[in-house]
Formats: sequence, C-alpha cells, structure tokens
Amino acid sequence: EIKLSKRTGTMVEVSELIEAVGPDVARFAYLLQSIDSRQTIDIDMLSKQANENPVYYVQYAHARIASVGREAANRGIERTALNSIDIGLLTHERELEVLRCLSTLPEILEIAARDRAPHRVATWIRELAAAFHGFYHDCPVLRSDIEEGVQQSRLWLVESARVGFAIGLDLLGLTAPEQM
Repeated sequence: EIKLSKRTGTMVEVSELIEAVGPDVARFAYLLQSIDSRQTIDIDMLSKQANENPVYYVQYAHARIASVGREAANRGIERTALNSIDIGLLTHERELEVLRCLSTLPEILEIAARDRAPHRVATWIRELAAAFHGFYHDCPVLRSDIEEGVQQSRLWLVESARVGFAIGLDLLGLTAPEQM
C-alpha cells in the first residue's frame, strides 16, 4: 500500500488520488517528478481544467493537434507527399521551437532509459505541449491566406508533433483525448 502526503500533512492513498483525478492524470502527475525527489501532488490543481494543470495543458495540445487534422479533412486539405515538402519554409520562431523540441526526443529517450528517469519523458511531453501551443497561436495552419507550401510544411509539422506525443504518451502508458 502506497500513501502520498497532502500539503496539509495528511496522507492520501494512491487509490484515492486515482479516484479523485483518474488514472492518466495521476500517472502523469507522478511521472513529472523524479523518483529521487520528494513527491508533491496538488489534487485541487490536477482537478482544474486550466493551463496551470500540466495534464490538462498536455491533453489540450493533443486535442488541438487532432482538431487541425479534422478541420483539414473537413476542408478537403490533404498533406502532400513528405518528400515534396520544403522544410526550409518553416522559419517562424514558433515553428522552430517545435522542431527543436522534436529533435531532442531521441536523446531524451536515451537519457530516460539509461538513468531510469521517466520524468524526463514526461517533462519533454510538457515542453512539446508548450512549443505546440505557441505555434498554434502564432502560426495559422489552415487559414486561406497561407501560401500552400507553408501550409503543407505546417501540416507536416503538426503531424510530427502528433507522432512525438504518441511516442511519449505511449511510453508512459498514457492516453490523450482527441477532443476537449
């Protein structure tokens, strides 16, 4: 039996945490912290649907990615072949942030496996969510005035972020909603 301490000093069993916030939220909150550090989990914060809740923040990014795909399909917009994309068209700082974050995934996975540190993957997922939210806000993908080459490059960037999330979330045994 495992117990966690609340900020008030009272102990909460893991089963109570799971009952209060759900298994994915409990797992992600736990995995965001190093197993070598003291675990502090704010149940009230994890129950909120707000950006300060790291689980909500990540789930919302994943749902945004899914919404881009749905909206593109609704408009009849398909990604062209990857080998026809000019990745050099991605020059906005927000696009580059997503690319930089995605490029670190292999190293993060190596470090996490070597050091038995799943919190590295959880932290990377949160960083990818932050980069994607910034990109989504500043770099429209489906707006009609976006040049087709840029739009196609951005659609592939969104797909790359989706794959990155899928890898990270799957490794941690987590799911994320397609809609929120």
